[in-house]
Order: sequence, then C-alpha cells, then structure tokens
Amino acid sequence: MGVIEYLIATGVSGMIYATLAGQPMTLIGPTGLTLAFMSALYGLTSSLSLPFLPIYSWCGIWTSCFMSLLAITGASSLIELATQFTDDVFNALLAVNFIYEASRSLIQNFQNVSNKSGAFLALNIALITYSLTGTSSQAKQTKYFNKDVRELLSNSGPVAVIFLMSLLIRLPAILNIGVEFLTVPNQIMSGRSLFSPIFSVSHRIKLISAIPALLLTSLFFLDQNITTRVVNNPKNGMVKPPAYHQDLLVLGLITGILSIFGLPWQCAATVQSLNHVRVMSMIESKQESDGSNVEVIESVCENRLSGFTIHAMVLASIASLSILKFIPMPVVSGIFLFLGRKVMTGNDFLGRIKELCMDQTLLKPTSTIKQVGYKTAFSYTLVQALMLALLWTLKSFQKTALFFPSVIGLLVLMRLFLLPKIFSQEALDALDTPVA
Repeated sequence: MGVIEYLIATGVSGMIYATLAGQPMTLIGPTGLTLAFMSALYGLTSSLSLPFLPIYSWCGIWTSCFMSLLAITGASSLIELATQFTDDVFNALLAVNFIYEASRSLIQNFQNVSNKSGAFLALNIALITYSLTGTSSQAKQTKYFNKDVRELLSNSGPVAVIFLMSLLIRLPAILNIGVEFLTVPNQIMSGRSLFSPIFSVSHRIKLISAIPALLLTSLFFLDQNITTRVVNNPKNGMVKPPAYHQDLLVLGLITGILSIFGLPWQCAATVQSLNHVRVMSMIESKQESDGSNVEVIESVCENRLSGFTIHAMVLASIASLSILKFIPMPVVSGIFLFLGRKVMTGNDFLGRIKELCMDQTLLKPTSTIKQVGYKTAFSYTLVQALMLALLWTLKSFQKTALFFPSVIGLLVLMRLFLLPKIFSQEALDALDTPVA
C-alpha cells in the first residue's frame, strides 16, 4: 500500500463520513497508531508465510462487524468511563509518535557521513518550518494587521509555509547542498486487482483473523470516541448534540468497504479534527485575572460541506502528484514537529511534568500540585509516564505492536480499580476529572 492508495482511501472514506456521520466536524484519516498495527500484522503474516492482503482484509471485515455491533448496542456510552487520565496518556502517545517520526527522519540524514552539510541544512529547514507554522497558526492572537488578515494567516498559514519553504529550497545555492524530497509513486494498487483476494485463504484463516480484529476494534473504538468527544467538548460550543453511536457505525461500515478493496484503514484524526473545528470557529481573546490572554470559541459553523470538500481535495491531489515531489522531506519533518506540539496543547499530564520541574513557590494557586502536594502529584504523573512508556515500547516492536491497543483499554481499568487504592478520592478529584 503506497501513497496513492492512502490518498484514495482518505479521500473517499472522508467524503462518506462527512455525509453520513452524526458529527461531521470530525475528520478521519490514516494515523500513526493504525500504521503501527498494520506493520505488525504484516510482520506476523510474513513470519508465518501467510498472504498478507487476504488476512488484512478479513481482519478489517471482522473489525467492521465488531464496530457495527458495538454501535448498535450503544457501547459508545462506555467511553464516559475513560477520564482525563486515559485521554492524556493516549494524546501524549500521539504527540510522541509525531515527534519521533520527524526526529527519526532528521537523524537518518546525519548517518550519511559524506554529506554532513545536507544533514544540518535539513535540520535547520525543519526547525524553521516548525517555527513559521506555529507562528502563522497563532496569527489570530497578534495585534498586527486587521481581523480578516489574521484569520487568513491562521487558517492557511501552514500551507503557505510549505509552499514558501519548498520554493526557497529550489534556490541553486541551497539545492546544490543536497536535500531529500518526497518520493511519490505513479502506480496504483501495485498492479494487483481492484478487489482484495479474500476468498484465496481457508475458512480457518478467515476465522482466526477475528483475533487481531478484536485488538484493532479496541484501538478504533477508543481513538474514534476519544477524538469525537474532544470535538464535542462544551468548550467548542457545538449546537448539534453528539452522535457517538452513529459515528462509530459509519466508521465501521467504512472499515469494511476499505478492507474489501484492500485499502488502508482510516480512523478519527485528532489533530486534523481539532484544526477543522478551529478554522470553522469564531474565536475571541479574553484576558484572565493573572493578565494572560486566553482564546475562547464563541461559535462554530457546523456543517458537512467543509469536511466533504477537504477530503475531496485530498482525493483530487492524486492529479498533482508530480507537484508533491517538489516538497522537501525536512519540510514534512517540520510539519510533524508542529503537529506533535499541537497535540500537547491542553494535555494535563504533560503540563504537570513541566510544573513538577518548576519552582513550587512560583506555581499558580490553581495548580493541582499545590492542591494535592508535590509527592502525590509526582506519583500520579509517574504512573501515567510508565503507562506511556509501556504503550510506546509495545508499539515500537513489530512482535508486540499487535497488542498495544489492549493496553490502551487497560488504562480505563487501571483508573477504575487500581488508582482508587493508591490515591485518595480527594486527590483523584483534583488530578483527574470526567471528560464532558
């Protein structure tokens, strides 16, 4: 499965989701966690000398059935058991994954001893892209220009940064140093048939494929519902009520369709969804009692057209693959760094790590560390850090990556049954709150 397959899957499935889902402000797409699961499944089938594509398809078909069953039975209501403890660890995993992928690409450049200049150039390009993307996305908070210009810079700034940085690197003085560009294939489906050969394996293999499907279902269930819940957060001021069961059912149907065609699975994309909500929002800046400015969403233009158009443009980008080849890899790494930093925003777990390293006398009176004490806050944060490390370790090794979704579910059980035995109820009320 290559770039073209991902573009087709993202475009088509996104348009279906925007049309049928109960919360069309949520965007779906390929995620790093889904890719890790797919890679692990490929490694498993290769080690057992089994055909990957039919097993991949049956795993997706079973997942589609399980997700549809969960939606019909109203199982999405169980997501209320996942508190901030689970959400913060899950979102931290997404952030670390973005930053790791960007860093890995940049570090690989330094392994080429013959072109150290190119490696340092790539590092600088990535950091400049990260800085400019972050600055442009925060243009609404600046005092310069008028409101319309600030909104334009905030909404389209990242795209403009990619375009400008790609033009800059085309300068001969920079290009001659040596920069790696995106590798885009021009062949679709790798010459295979349109449909996946799902009937080329035995009935036994078809049934066994339900086992990894259970793990994939747990990943999709949590990823989908956590992301949709963030989109439906009362802070966003949505008028339309949530429709978690309908959203899960639609995603389940999409998963089945993609599996039959042997296309990459899609799931709710947290960063893209939050950016979509932000772009379609009327945001006002309000001053807190301590003098700091905080952005408050006044209203959101809830619609299906914007999500449908975004995914239609993703699909249409297949016609411009020759242009995408001019995007430098360091620019992509810079965007990944920005996305990783974006996911960190508002994460209580990661914010608490920062506060634990600060002078405790300088913390705000509202800080949870002052409410529960340094030792309690440190212990609670350590538990989250250990769970994050466990998730990352399982995801990073191909032999164990299939099982990391089950650990995400384990976070919910830990919060319900283990943490109350370690921390007092008062401490848990301060450190961890139900998510609206």
